[in-house]
Order: sequence, then structure tokens, then C-alpha cells
Amino acid sequence: MKTSLTRRTYMALPADPLSVSIARTYVTRILTDWGRADLADDTQLIASELLTNAIKATQNAHKPNDPTYEMFAGYECHPWLGLHQVGDGVVLEVWDCNRNPPKLRAPEPSDIGGRGLQVVNDLATSWGYRWPKTGGKIVWATLAVSP
Repeated sequence: MKTSLTRRTYMALPADPLSVSIARTYVTRILTDWGRADLADDTQLIASELLTNAIKATQNAHKPNDPTYEMFAGYECHPWLGLHQVGDGVVLEVWDCNRNPPKLRAPEPSDIGGRGLQVVNDLATSWGYRWPKTGGKIVWATLAVSP
């Protein structure tokens, strides 16, 4: 399926663990509307992992020992989730107000967390992050159907 169609949508979410469920439902609805339900399962899982990290990063940005504290002191930081369909691929982006880059880890089997970016790395065609001029960071993942 080759298409030159470009679609975009964004959603602000509270920095609350319940937002992960909202994001999963949103991703499924948007991808179904775009005729890309074939990517919904992987995109849901990646959205869950990236948004969970964004919620933690946003909560940490409100602490005085975080370098982003001064920039956002007195402001509410809400994670944003964006979806972009470009051609046959879908790009998922998650913004948070913390400037610290994500770190791919190799947790021990007994570790409780630290596997989220490994899931993203395994499921996405590619992923990375950037620092927008407006502050914070955007972690993105590209998904495409294998040929």
C-alpha cells in the first residue's frame, strides 16, 4: 500500500498513570480511522512505554534538583502524544518537559523496571529523541509494515 497521504494528530494528557490507558485507546481509534489498524497493537505498546517514561520524567521535572525545574517552575507540564502518518509509515511522538535523554538499558532479570525502551527498540522500525527549541524532549518511534 503506497500512499503520499500525510496525517497528523496530537493529544495532551495529564501526568497520571491513567493516561496510558487513554493513549492506548486513542492510538487504536486514530490508526483504525486511518486504515492502519495493522499497526495498532505495536503502536499501542510503544505508546504505553513512552508515555509511562514521559509521566515519570514530567513528575521529576517538578523537583528542584532536576535541571529543567527552573524552566518550568510554576507551570504545569503535561505530556503530549502525537501520531503522524507519512506514506506507509506511522510516527509516534511523546513530548515531556524533562530535558534528560532516554537511556536504553540492559536490566537484570530480577529488576522491576528498565525494559520499556528495549520493547520500543524491538518493535519500532527506528526510534530516537530530539530537543525542541521550546524545551523538553520528544521521543519518537517509526512503525511500518514489513515487506
